[in-house]
Amino acid sequence: MTSDTFLPLIGGAEIHVQNLIEELEKDGNSIVLVTNETRVSDFDKSHSVIRTPWNRKGILPLFLLLWHESKEADIIHCHYSYRLSAVACIVGRLRNIPVVVVLHGLGTLNIPHAEFIYRTIHSIYRYISLVFSTHIISTSDDLAQVARKYVSNKKISIILNGYDKEKFNTNVSISDSLRKQYENNHVILTVRRLVPKNGIHFLVEAIPYIVAKIPNIKYVMIGDGRMREYIEERINKLGIQKYIDMLGSVENDQIPAYLKLAEVVVFPSTAESSSIACAEAMGMGKGIVASRVGGLPELLGKNEERGRLVRLVSWEGSNYDAPLSLGKERYQELADVISESILTPDITRATAALQYAEKELSWEAIGKKTLAVYSSLINRNEK
Repeated sequence: MTSDTFLPLIGGAEIHVQNLIEELEKDGNSIVLVTNETRVSDFDKSHSVIRTPWNRKGILPLFLLLWHESKEADIIHCHYSYRLSAVACIVGRLRNIPVVVVLHGLGTLNIPHAEFIYRTIHSIYRYISLVFSTHIISTSDDLAQVARKYVSNKKISIILNGYDKEKFNTNVSISDSLRKQYENNHVILTVRRLVPKNGIHFLVEAIPYIVAKIPNIKYVMIGDGRMREYIEERINKLGIQKYIDMLGSVENDQIPAYLKLAEVVVFPSTAESSSIACAEAMGMGKGIVASRVGGLPELLGKNEERGRLVRLVSWEGSNYDAPLSLGKERYQELADVISESILTPDITRATAALQYAEKELSWEAIGKKTLAVYSSLINRNEK
């Protein structure tokens, strides 16, 4: 298995790789992960992880490493259609080993404002990954649409991201201290990195409109990133400091308690596959408000059967090129939907989200679907 990024970096794809490995190993599969993330994590203590830095001048050593590690492999499984995937796909072709490429966003979606040389190299990685792979697993139909420009739809399966239902469920408890900290407040929650495509800056702009309707709200912002300074400046400029708790990075084990506390969980993104954080909120039966982009409509239902969708940007496919600001009417609409979700909780939607998550999005379910793809490719290869 390859993944350009991995723990200790925390994000949807990194959590996906971790949980998928653990689920596949439960069924007796042996997995060696090769990653370009050089920082070691606790995961390495109980799993086979090879960490090697990326260097274009060192592609040959990387090729030889993957060649050596794959000599007894039944499957090469690549996360992202990016650098490691491109090299691994060539190795798989030469070894006649089936290669599965999973689309998460990195490598599949264009990087906004990148220089020509980087756009070109990026396109080459994507082309090799998609065309040279044996099969493609897309974590959303939105990303699958990109792959369909390069390969036949027969080569693509859609398997959404999963969530850990042992950690994220309706039985989660909240400590007395945490409950007391937010008592008498309606809690709005985001669990997102502070990067443009996650749209946290949009929600900040909508907070004054929510406060006008519900004065006793508290927006709990979990996550960190390069937009932190800008977001802090906007919070101060808008004078809404007392309504927002910026917690920064929080250990994943602590997230369930904050989800349990929240009345509404918000995903104001401009690009998203099938968000693990959204799946976790669904698995806890929470009210969800999300942007109508990428894989979010797949998770919540295009007719909003499992959550509320808001049109914040002009596109519906994923796009990393997030604007710095929106029109006031967009902020007002976002605020209206969040306020309505607080004042009039929709139990029907929340229950439907919970049932869908438990049936379709558990890692047990994702693992079985992935193994089914493996089996079909191995059987085909042996024939």
